Amino acid sequence: MNFIDWLSFKDIFPIPGVNTSLAEFCAQFADVQTNWCYTIAGIIGIIILLIKKNKKWYWYVFLLIYMVMSFSSVGMHTANYGEFVRGQMTTKLFMSYIDMSLTEYVAWSGVCCFAFEFYEANKKKRNIFLIAETALMLVVIGVLTFEVFALHDRGLYISKEFFTTGVAPAMDGKTGGLSLAEFGCFLTAVPILYLLAANFKSMTGNEKGLLILVIATFLVAFIDTSIWGDNEIANFALGNYQGHSVWHMLGALAELEVVFWVDQRETNKRIKAMQEQANAD
Repeated sequence: MNFIDWLSFKDIFPIPGVNTSLAEFCAQFADVQTNWCYTIAGIIGIIILLIKKNKKWYWYVFLLIYMVMSFSSVGMHTANYGEFVRGQMTTKLFMSYIDMSLTEYVAWSGVCCFAFEFYEANKKKRNIFLIAETALMLVVIGVLTFEVFALHDRGLYISKEFFTTGVAPAMDGKTGGLSLAEFGCFLTAVPILYLLAANFKSMTGNEKGLLILVIATFLVAFIDTSIWGDNEIANFALGNYQGHSVWHMLGALAELEVVFWVDQRETNKRIKAMQEQANAD
């Protein structure tokens, strides 16, 4: 296993054996630092749920998976650049497998949590939904496993280059785009739109507003990470914009927005129960 020595930032390039620009090092350093936003948001979210005495175990699991993903993503972003070779198993490729798997579990667990939330009184419907969602998740993990361990390559088939030239660029972080597994990860999260649409009318105004905010945040994050690679620094911002880092920060923000929604939903339930009790008395 070969990972980047961050102390080499202080050295004069080129570094022996590493064919990497200073811009790529800066981009990866930004990716590593912003990854901790997931951990911080997860800790804050768990503290909020504990303070508010929320007893729904599945939301704690969701936040814990999010936090574990933070560590796996750091591992992927510190994997040595020079090791990424199409058709070969490298540290970079292997760590991308771990990181992408955890990202897929985050998407899967998030959808499952909302299914638990909305189908609390209908276990049969909930279980059917959970089985279907789990099957979709396993398909995506299967595709990812095939890409990494059979092909030793994760081409960016959802990219401008592929649609214009017919050749999928390598997942080397130098360009935007999505591999099949990355695209499948977003597909895993799509069923949440059905859950929200089917239960939208039953929610209060503040619950609806928070969920719209969550979806909007993830949508902006999805567009952002699709355009830029994780080694790419945008020149339109004078080199001060690193798109993949913004994806990390927006993902952490959405993580907290979900916690606010969960708390608001429980608060509304308590208020409704008290009102019904008062009317009964």
